[in-house]
Amino acid sequence: MRDEPTHRPGSRKDCTASPRRLPVVPRPVRAVLLPSPIRRSVESHVAAAHPHEAGGFLRCVRRGDRLRATGHVPVRNDSPIPKRRFETTVDDRAPPPPRVFYHSHTSPASISGLTPVDKRSIPEPFALVVFAPQEAALSYRGFKRGLLTWRELRVEAGSSRSRLPRL
Repeated sequence: MRDEPTHRPGSRKDCTASPRRLPVVPRPVRAVLLPSPIRRSVESHVAAAHPHEAGGFLRCVRRGDRLRATGHVPVRNDSPIPKRRFETTVDDRAPPPPRVFYHSHTSPASISGLTPVDKRSIPEPFALVVFAPQEAALSYRGFKRGLLTWRELRVEAGSSRSRLPRL
């Protein structure tokens, strides 16, 4: 014989189940927005460092499925071969997350995306490659680190959300 549940006298609310709450999962980031002032600042930094590679961080805020750049923090290239590689240390100069690490590729022989060395050495979850073989930026390619590989993100102009050039 099974034990019958016992009921205590009390108010009706004692017997009702609490409403089920679904966990809130943020949408994945699908794009990086670069407003004109931030883009001009990055382009100036890349042009001033040319023919060496330049880099730094973009301070960002999250807006739905986009990261919107709100600030630009250039950092020094510490690479022993600065014309072919950008190296730096992530320290207190880096803005708090969310942020995007960016660097330029200045050699026409470089690819316009992440190189195998970039994929192994960038510790950040978001990266931007500015392809600028002749000082002027020709291409912007954004990336997000996945579980096993990097995935490409759309890079958009801030106000119009039109896609920036991509080679």
